[in-house]
Amino acid sequence: MKKKEGSFSDSAFLLHKLQEEIKNCQKCPLYRTRTNLVFGEGNPDAILIIVGEAPGKDEDLQGRPFVGAAGKLLRESLRYLEIPEDKFYIANILKCRPPGNRDPKPEEIACCLPYLKRQIQIIQPKIICSLGKFSTQTLLNTTRGITYLRGQKFTLPHGKILIPTYHPAACIYRPPWRKQFMADLKKVKQELERLSSTSY
Repeated sequence: MKKKEGSFSDSAFLLHKLQEEIKNCQKCPLYRTRTNLVFGEGNPDAILIIVGEAPGKDEDLQGRPFVGAAGKLLRESLRYLEIPEDKFYIANILKCRPPGNRDPKPEEIACCLPYLKRQIQIIQPKIICSLGKFSTQTLLNTTRGITYLRGQKFTLPHGKILIPTYHPAACIYRPPWRKQFMADLKKVKQELERLSSTSY
């Protein structure tokens, strides 16, 4: 699916249609314990998509991604770097909260990954920023650790650039990682500046 100039409404419509489809998803048991589906939010035609791993308690209650403490750190960091909200879309690998905020299971990722791929296909970003181990390993199809992968630039099929970094939740529990987290987001901004004619 190729996006045409001025197709904001097309992308928004397709994302809404996908969201309605996922509301009825029963591919894994997580649908039984969720409060709300956490689909994603942002510019449907964003140049950047930020991908986390799964909703937490706050996200499950509000039905929005990254609205808890980790989300606050992420959004404040993006504002500090002057990355405008209209440049990005935020989503997770999983659309339903794992009970107790446990790690996603491989079978849950396998069920939900096609939905994320369809989001990416609709939005057609030029840059993907993966947050944390699970989203990075899933998108790169690797078992390498996030401490090794973070801050590097990977070229995906169709020329998309992926830049991994730590999950902001990990940076809350490991404050020394925040410096590297910000450094990685600066690389994302540099890539945005390279690919976009918009000045920041």
